[in-house]
Amino acid sequence: MRMEDGIVVSVYCLAYNHEQYIRDALEGFVRQKTNFRYEVLVHDDASTDNTPAIIREYAQKYPDIIKPIFQTENQYSKGVKILPEIIHPKSSGRYIAFCEGDDYWCDENKLQRQVDFLEAHQEGYSACVHNTKVLDCRNGETYLKNRSRKDRDLTFRQVVKYGSSEFQASSLMLRREFFNAPKEIRVRSFGDYTLAVHLAFMGKIRYLKETMSVYRMFSAGSWTSRNLGNVSEKRFIRTQAETTEFTTKLYRYGREQNIAAWQLDEIKKVNDRNLLQLYVLENGLKGLFSTAERRKMFWHLDAEQKYWVIDTEFKKRKRIKQREENEKNGRHQ
Repeated sequence: MRMEDGIVVSVYCLAYNHEQYIRDALEGFVRQKTNFRYEVLVHDDASTDNTPAIIREYAQKYPDIIKPIFQTENQYSKGVKILPEIIHPKSSGRYIAFCEGDDYWCDENKLQRQVDFLEAHQEGYSACVHNTKVLDCRNGETYLKNRSRKDRDLTFRQVVKYGSSEFQASSLMLRREFFNAPKEIRVRSFGDYTLAVHLAFMGKIRYLKETMSVYRMFSAGSWTSRNLGNVSEKRFIRTQAETTEFTTKLYRYGREQNIAAWQLDEIKKVNDRNLLQLYVLENGLKGLFSTAERRKMFWHLDAEQKYWVIDTEFKKRKRIKQREENEKNGRHQ
């Protein structure tokens, strides 16, 4: 491949009221040192602060790199899937990377390192990730997302069981052909977990030990900051139902594709866990073991996954208590 021929990497960036942080993200993009062309598609979802003006500033200064998409009405609130429905059709890169508007890249060689690896390993690898520094915006404390200090392949078992907990979205680069899942396993909501498992199913994921991005946790305007303690249980149930739908379809697809028995068993365990967690969200712990089928599913799990099923009820109680406190505080303001 001649690196100078066309766009090699398309970067997808979602921004909404990120005035405090968006410059860091944009600077991280334009400072990349590469021997290939890349583009950054920045989607502003009708921000009400100065975020659009800052994006325009960088788009005017770096027109070959920064390609903005501005909305006059918030698309997320309408249920629009921004990445697949708006950004992806406008991109042309052979590889796709991600970074939210309140996160940023801290290594100018990030894109080059990941492209070099994927170019050198055309067969077998669907994606490449790296370590990330987590910055807690509530207290300024930082820590590494992953303690591993060596390059390695993420195992199928790790990703199916833990999803994207081994890496953060700002570290991910994948081959374009793997952005969309096969229709047999496609679901309406294709989030971090489903994407990570889909990539592990399609090929190996390479982890690079270098810390090349920063993830801001509890940043102002972030989903976590805006919604912690305010999301209805119906939404948690809907999300769990969509995840369960995905693993059910993946298990069926795996059987049809005659994948290895041990891989199929890992998917089965995760699907059983998801089904049981969905039951607990809808009904509580009462009746969890009232049928032979659910008992069989539970005892099929390893100890950690059994704990997750039981803990689903206690996390639910904690969320309900938090919402009640938020409502009480709101009434007294």
